Amino acid sequence: MPEIHQQLKGFPMMGALNCIVVEDNNKQSALLKDYIAKTPNLSFTGKCDAAADVYPLVTQHRADIIFWDIHLLDNRIMLRLRESGYYPIVICIADKQEQEGKETDMDVFSYLIRPLSFERFLSTTNRIRDYLSTTIYIHHRNNRFLFVKSEYKIIKVRFEDILFCEGLKDYTQIHVRGKADPILTLSNLKSFSYKLPPDEFIRVHRSFIISLTHIDSIARNEIYIGKKIIPIGDSFKDDFYQIIEWNS
Repeated sequence: MPEIHQQLKGFPMMGALNCIVVEDNNKQSALLKDYIAKTPNLSFTGKCDAAADVYPLVTQHRADIIFWDIHLLDNRIMLRLRESGYYPIVICIADKQEQEGKETDMDVFSYLIRPLSFERFLSTTNRIRDYLSTTIYIHHRNNRFLFVKSEYKIIKVRFEDILFCEGLKDYTQIHVRGKADPILTLSNLKSFSYKLPPDEFIRVHRSFIISLTHIDSIARNEIYIGKKIIPIGDSFKDDFYQIIEWNS
């Protein structure tokens, strides 16, 4: 299939990305393993058929990507990984109908729709390549910063300095303490959210992620950070106010 091989793209500024497969269908797991082997800069490092086995696999192999069947998806495992400082990219394997019911899940980077095809697999891995090219990906929470590609520069941004992030279609504006102008990076808000510590930042609107540290006040379902007034979206209210209650 020469037309497919012409589409293959390498992952810049990184070595091979370690991949694990979470799938209890042997045929599909074998297919994914084959697709991983065919794709440059991807390395198959393990497979399991239960969510309970994901954590030891990720930590043992330093997995960068998890191909995870939707029926085995477990948010508690993802939360445990994040709490331990691991941020693998999750690609969910699902039927189209299942994907439509889960597409707002913040912990899933993208979906591979069954029946699986190599073309779709390549398209998804190229999206990961584009995502990683915007940032030098940080795996462990001991790192208190990230590097962001903005225009022709790579800018170091400390988590503690981020006030809030605003999504603008395929871009994200990062508003940083002490800077008049935001940092603009080619990454949508959902993708950028994976790079932020989940215990310090929360999405409060489809267009905004805020730093809990930098909230000045809250009134009438609006958040005040300096001179900026950020609305709280209806679908984000419960989670946000629950966090406020826990810290009250």
